[in-house]
Amino acid sequence: MIRRTKTAPIVHIPHPSLREVAAPIATVDAKLLALTKTLDESLKATRNPRGVGLAAPQIAVGKRIFATQLDGEIQLYINPKIIDHSEEKIMGEKDAEPHLEGCLSIPKIYGPVPRFEWVELEYEEIIADKLVAKKQRLSDFPARVAQHELDHLDGILFIDYSLSLGLPIYSENPETEKLELLEPEMLIALGAKQL
Repeated sequence: MIRRTKTAPIVHIPHPSLREVAAPIATVDAKLLALTKTLDESLKATRNPRGVGLAAPQIAVGKRIFATQLDGEIQLYINPKIIDHSEEKIMGEKDAEPHLEGCLSIPKIYGPVPRFEWVELEYEEIIADKLVAKKQRLSDFPARVAQHELDHLDGILFIDYSLSLGLPIYSENPETEKLELLEPEMLIALGAKQL
C-alpha cells in the first residue's frame, strides 16, 4: 500500500491566520516533519494558477516556514530573514510593464508591488533531524517570490502595498480571463491594511 502525504486547503482572505505573525521554529520534531511534507505537497498540487510559493500561514499554520516551487524544484525555508538586499526596489524590468503579483490566498486579484531586485536570505534547513543554518542570494523573480512569502510570515498581504502606496489593483474577469482595474475602495473590501 502506498501512503500519500496529505495536502492542506489553502485559506483565503479574510482568514485570521493570514494576518498573524508566525512563530519561529526551534526544534525538529514529528510535527515539523509533517508540516514540511504537507507544505511541499500542497504547493505541488496547486493548479489554475500554479503556485510558485506557499507559506505556512496560508494553510492556517502559524510557523515561520515557506516553500517555493521554481524550475520544478521545491525549496523549503525555515526561519528565513533578509540579511542584505539591493539598494532600490523595483516593480519590474527596466522600461517594461510592472510585474503583477498574485496570491493563492487572494484568488484572481493582481497588482504591482515594489520589491528588492535581489536579497540575501539567512534561513534553516533540516539536515539529519537538525536545523542547519544556510544562506542564499536570490535575484529577480526568485527574490520577488521569497519577499512575497516572507511577508506572509509577518501577516502582510501584497494588497497592503496597493493600499499604502496607491498602486492599481486588478481582478481577472471570469468570462474573458482579462484583467480589469478595480476601484481603490475594493482594497478595503478585500481586507487591505496600511503598512
